This record gives sequence, C-alpha cells and structure tokens, in this order.
Amino acid sequence: MITARKTFLPFALPLISEKAIEEVAAVLRSGWITAGPKVKEFEEEFARYCGADFALAMNSATAGLHLALESIGLCSEDAVLVPAVTFTATAETVCYFGAEPILTDVDPIYNLMTVETLKETIERECVFSKGNLVHKKTGKTVRALMPVHLAGAVCDMDALNSLAREYHLYVIEDSAHAFPATHKGRKIGTHGDFTVFSFYATKGITTGEGGMVTTRHAHFAERMKLMRLHGINRETYGRPGWYYEVVSPGFKYNMNDIAAAIGIVQLSEAEDLWRRRIEIADIYRSEFAQLPFLHLPLPAKDGDHSWHLFRVEVDTVQERMNRDILSAELHKRNIGSSLHFIPLYEHPFYQRFGFDRKNYPNADAMYKKTLSLPLFAGMTDSDIEDVVTAVKGIFSDL
Repeated sequence: MITARKTFLPFALPLISEKAIEEVAAVLRSGWITAGPKVKEFEEEFARYCGADFALAMNSATAGLHLALESIGLCSEDAVLVPAVTFTATAETVCYFGAEPILTDVDPIYNLMTVETLKETIERECVFSKGNLVHKKTGKTVRALMPVHLAGAVCDMDALNSLAREYHLYVIEDSAHAFPATHKGRKIGTHGDFTVFSFYATKGITTGEGGMVTTRHAHFAERMKLMRLHGINRETYGRPGWYYEVVSPGFKYNMNDIAAAIGIVQLSEAEDLWRRRIEIADIYRSEFAQLPFLHLPLPAKDGDHSWHLFRVEVDTVQERMNRDILSAELHKRNIGSSLHFIPLYEHPFYQRFGFDRKNYPNADAMYKKTLSLPLFAGMTDSDIEDVVTAVKGIFSDL
C-alpha cells in the first residue's frame, strides 16, 4: 500500500520573508519602480558579498550570458566551448550571434566541464593556428569557454583559467546554480572573466526573475551597462535632465527596483538559506547512505557546495527500478522530482550542429540515471521526513 502526502511537494519552491514583502511594498509606494536606487544598492551589496569589482543586475541570467558574450565582440565567425550537460540558456546565447557552440563531455562524478574533457574536445575538433584555436569543421575561431557549476558543485577554475590563457580564450562562468558556493577560499564571482548568476524562483536567492553579472574588467562592465538598456549612454535614474544619446543598438535587459528590493533582502538572508540547504543535503546523505542502487552526490572539492540541487543516480535493476520508475513512484506519493539536465545534443534544435552522442559518454550515462530530489530552504522537517520515508520505502521493496 502506498502512503502519499496530502499535498504535492515540488522539487523546489522560493522562500520569501515578510521583510522582503514589506520592502516590495515600500518600493511600490515610492513612485519609482523601474531601474533606480534599489538596483544600484543591490549591485553594490552583491559585489561586496562576492568580492567582485563590478556587479551588474539583469532581468535574467540569460540576459547576463548574452551581454557577456556581446561585450567580448562575439560574432558569426566565432565559436564557444560549452558543456553538454547544462540548461539551454548557456548554449542558446552563443547561437544568438550565429556563433557555433562546441560541446564538451563532462566528468563522471560531478558532471562538470574539466581540463580533461576540454582537451579531448580540442584535440578532436580544433586546431591551434596562428595564435587562435579554430574549429576544424566550420573554420570558426574559438573565443571563449563557458564552464557550468552544476547543482552547486564548482568547476576547477584555476585549471580552466590556465587552459584558457594557453589558447587566448575568455572564461564566462555560468553560475546559475552556484550562489553562494566557494572555491579555494573565495566566493564564486571572481574566478573567471565574467560570472553570471540566476535569481530565478528556484535559485539560492531569488528576485522572481533576474540575474547578475560580475567581472573585474571595467571596460566590459561599461559595455554591459550600456547594452542592458537600449544602448542609451545615460541611465534613467539620476540622469541630469532629459537629454540622452543612443550610441549602440542595445537590449531591454535591466532589472527593476521591485525585483531588486526582494534581492537585497534575500542577499541579507543568503547565509541562513544556504545553511538550511546544507542541513537538508546532510540529512539525505545520511539517511540514504545504505540504500542499494542509489548513488549520492559528493561534497564539493576545494570549496563549499551551494547544494542548489540534490542529484542522485539510480541504477537499473531489471524491470524493478530505474530513474524513471523512481520518479513515477515519488509522484504517486505526491513528491516531485526533476532532471538536470537533458544533454544539449538530445534536443532537436542542437541536432543541426551534428553532435555525435558517442563523443559524450559521461553525459550520456548521466542522462540515463540522474534525478533531482526536493531540496529548498523552505522545506519543513515534515517535508524532509516525507521524502526520506518515500525514498526508503521505494527501495525497500527491491
């Protein structure tokens, strides 16, 4: 007999405090609700928290990735190295320019881009000619690599930065899952040329929708600041008078003060939210440690995991158990789950680039086994107990 929760437990939900709600109300009463003083405050506080030189708030992490690539002058004659295991936003922003995404495999444990997976891809698909890394098939120049800190585990940024310098590449970190992880004693946000964060509803902190780009490069920061608001040379808030000039065909990517007000409060609560996610991950790792056929995520190497996700791998046991069966059984018990991620080469759009599945054995193995269990700071002790009881019960029947 299956015992189900009375209500459905999603794999993630935001936790918004009363203080954040009060701050939003204050902004709504202020008369200034678009990009203004709260956005500026959020950027300053976020840069201070991460130790970054510059932080620019966006209306999404996708916008941040796009503007990072735009600021380095990416064009249709270029290519970018991207891990096969990521959300489409990482690679789709490369395609905005008509540039070529070149997929790398990932390591088998954390499913991250590594120096080893990069070297395999470069050896197979590229040639170093006249100081540039060139894609053999298309002749496009490789301009950047985009490591993705999946689930909250961080790539070896020292090694990736070293390889990037060898081939004259920019490093654009997709850190949608990484806030507020650390790597070798430093917060994520200062390791690559750019670090792009997501504040989507399920992330470590949220603004509803939104993102942030950090960088140490003043000229790139100025370019992104210009391009996030139509290419206008003066921001609306604080503009002296009515006159402005459009100096480039920009985008509508700015964050507004309503979102920033939530972000400022969430940032002040970030350590507490993080501690709760760590606590839940520790409970799962302890409770599930002895279950057969279930492989648990490891703590981060050389730093602190953000525990944005709790991704498990499920062995196939004849007709009795696999990833899809576990997901279905959890759903019967009113417990949600998700998959992070379907490899990019599996999607119809990316198949036009001719990616060969056999070049991505670790990504392929991940796809067959991985499932994300519920993990978010707002989970009650009862929620956690329900997940533990359900998972244990499902595996006890094997």
